[in-house]
Amino acid sequence: MFSTLISLLQKPKLYEKTREKFWNDPHISKGMLQTHLDPDTDAASRNPEFMDRSSKWISSLLPHGAKLLDIGCGPGLYAKRFSELGLRVTGLDFSKRSISYAKAHDSKSEYVLNDYLQMDYDNEFDMITLIWCDYGALIPNDRHQLLDRVYRALKPGGLFLLDAFTPVRNFGRKEYTSWEVRAQGGFWSPRPHICLNAEYHYGERIDLSRTVVIEDGSIRCYNIWNTCFTKESMSEEIKQHGFIYADYYSDAGGTPFDENSETLCAVIKKQDNHSGLREN
Repeated sequence: MFSTLISLLQKPKLYEKTREKFWNDPHISKGMLQTHLDPDTDAASRNPEFMDRSSKWISSLLPHGAKLLDIGCGPGLYAKRFSELGLRVTGLDFSKRSISYAKAHDSKSEYVLNDYLQMDYDNEFDMITLIWCDYGALIPNDRHQLLDRVYRALKPGGLFLLDAFTPVRNFGRKEYTSWEVRAQGGFWSPRPHICLNAEYHYGERIDLSRTVVIEDGSIRCYNIWNTCFTKESMSEEIKQHGFIYADYYSDAGGTPFDENSETLCAVIKKQDNHSGLREN
């Protein structure tokens, strides 16, 4: 155990994955759902006021009755709003607990338990959404796999809306390590444990939040990556997959783009040909 712990206290290689998956852990997924539903935090979902404004703006980009797929939908907070605004909605998420909650609270939308990196739709949706900066949490190979699957799932002329953090978010942030004792349990485990926390930076655009959870007889490690994007780097990445233009905003509520924003939102379009990218 000592040698394992020592290795986990070293700065990992860029985009190193860990084996532990927490989305369907019975305890962690319960805490994640509670965070999604907490109106006083933006940690997992945006606040209700923002989601109201955002869902209305996103819906305005589509005709009434259009088909929308919300990937990484969580407990369906956006999907339900889209349905109420007249769209035909499918929500897709990897968390059993979130999908169960969504089905229990929204009878109009369809909910699918699946990993969006494994989805296999073909020319089916008018729009696909991935909201609250999940895109940057993927390593590059997974992002490119996702873009291929999204492109295939969209109808010709369909839209993919996604948001991401920008490098402005990391201005002034520094690497650090810390530890905490959770004698009564906590977010990562219901049992007594110690958390060793670290934030590492790999240039201005990439950072890692690592949590090592130590319990009697076990050590678990969770790596959560974040890649920040500029308009230029996002455009360069998406055009490799056949999308033909991108409109940029400061957030998923349609706020005009501002270079000083900590987030950006891209609305990108699929067409039959693979002509050059137009950036607005």
